[in-house]
Amino acid sequence: MQSWLLSQADRLLCGLIPWFLLVDCLNGALLQSQGSAYGLALVYKGLLLSLMLLALSQSQFKAVLIYIATALLLLLGPAVSSWQQSSQWILADVQLVVKILSPLLGFYYFFTLQQRQPASAQRLFYFTLAVSSVVLLLNMLLGLSGWGYSAYRPMENVQQAFLGIKGFFYSTNELSALLLVLTAALLSLTWPLSRWRYCLVSLLALVIALLLLTKTGLFGCLILVLTIPLLFMPAQFWRQHQLRLVAMAAVFLVLFLLASLNLPALLQALGIYQKLDFVYQQRGISGIILSSRDLYASQIWASVQQHYASGQTLLGVGQGGSALQLKKYFAELDWFDLFIFYGVVGVVVYIATFGLFICNSIKHLGLRAGRVMLLLNLVLLAVSAMAGHVITSGLLWLPWALCNALLFSSSEQQLRTIRERHS
Repeated sequence: MQSWLLSQADRLLCGLIPWFLLVDCLNGALLQSQGSAYGLALVYKGLLLSLMLLALSQSQFKAVLIYIATALLLLLGPAVSSWQQSSQWILADVQLVVKILSPLLGFYYFFTLQQRQPASAQRLFYFTLAVSSVVLLLNMLLGLSGWGYSAYRPMENVQQAFLGIKGFFYSTNELSALLLVLTAALLSLTWPLSRWRYCLVSLLALVIALLLLTKTGLFGCLILVLTIPLLFMPAQFWRQHQLRLVAMAAVFLVLFLLASLNLPALLQALGIYQKLDFVYQQRGISGIILSSRDLYASQIWASVQQHYASGQTLLGVGQGGSALQLKKYFAELDWFDLFIFYGVVGVVVYIATFGLFICNSIKHLGLRAGRVMLLLNLVLLAVSAMAGHVITSGLLWLPWALCNALLFSSSEQQLRTIRERHS
């Protein structure tokens, strides 16, 4: 009975997971056209998470117990302060806690699937990556055709020529982080195959980042595109081409300086110069880098300190506890928001998630894909710390967990196939 339940859960998950991004896209399309998505994404993701818990309960029951206990600990603070909140905020906290724990749950499921059924796990990885990439590309093409949402809303006192596009996905920042995950995976798989495929993926990723108009997408994609080929080079390459690499670094430095000198003209060409200039005049360089998140964080912290005891602060006040005092009740800095909402336990989950993914990457540092995943996880850590929408994302958790669990074995299998083909 136990093995039958496990096999059925695996079979259903392998059939449902590849369509993860398509469901989110359809969810956004329904929201825009009908005003309601009728719970499409909520039911779909709830089914995925339930099946993962069922599968893990058959092989890793302790992990399921830890997951449930952690969820209850995260909700302890909001439960204590729930007497002054409406029921909608309790539900919102339950949903956010599920999102926060989803990357870890997804990782452990994919890790155990790889151990039980390596061939099925590899097929799942490639098919999910292919479907997700096609959905993202088609979504952006629809956005260029005038369908879907703008990436940003117009700002008062600022005339911005181009507000960016994101198609039918709702959150621009989450979509930018998703772009980084898909780009890292595709670049690590295409570089060993052919340079023109690598260049094509790089070009498409940079174009999508420009269309999104996010610092996360643009700078993150640039880092990945320029760094991943170096991560694939053997130690002998570095010894033999030291002078050439120094010369290339000097060329990139000159290009960077030239771009910096012509930055106003470049920003005007993109149609965002006036917006950034307005933010700079209001908040300085920190306002541009953090998009005023430091201002929101200081306001939220002052409000929580004023209205709650220190013991409640350590437990967390929940989203409703912060929203009681402020309209902008979250700062969009993951580590800060998790502490405000769920106290010390929220920060522990934040550290544990990135700690697991980074340590797993370091464990596979001898593999090319391991080095790529370490770079990606460090970039996402920086994004999470300064722009948020990584740990708290309902869009990112599955592709992120999938790559951290399965990219290593899939990449090495691909390299073995290439070697056999040319031997």
